[in-house]
Amino acid sequence: MIPAHDAVFIRGLEFEANHGYTAAERKLTRRFRVNLELRLPLADAGRSDDIRDTIDYRKVCDLAVSIGTESTFRLLEALAGHIAVAIQQLYPTLEVRIEVEKLAPPCRGAPESSGVRMVYPPKT
Repeated sequence: MIPAHDAVFIRGLEFEANHGYTAAERKLTRRFRVNLELRLPLADAGRSDDIRDTIDYRKVCDLAVSIGTESTFRLLEALAGHIAVAIQQLYPTLEVRIEVEKLAPPCRGAPESSGVRMVYPPKT
């Protein structure tokens, strides 16, 4: 059981990529932002001071940026899903909460961002 408030988080991870529903969107490079909350029990890491008892957020950042920059997706949901599933392949007992934002999306009204928030339960 994961304690209600235990999590490793990554906020504001940014990269440039060519994701978008239309071909015109995919031709232009835009900035994307990812926020992650990786829920797992952290008491063991608190006692041991050993990275094997927690999440190596450097690996998670590298993985998310690699997926975000080396693949192209039409939907933010697909981008978020691929990142979340890849994280769970490294850490199957995690609950992954992910937000993906497209910064300055091509919409009327000039929103700062648009995005999705998704939750992937542990693969136990």
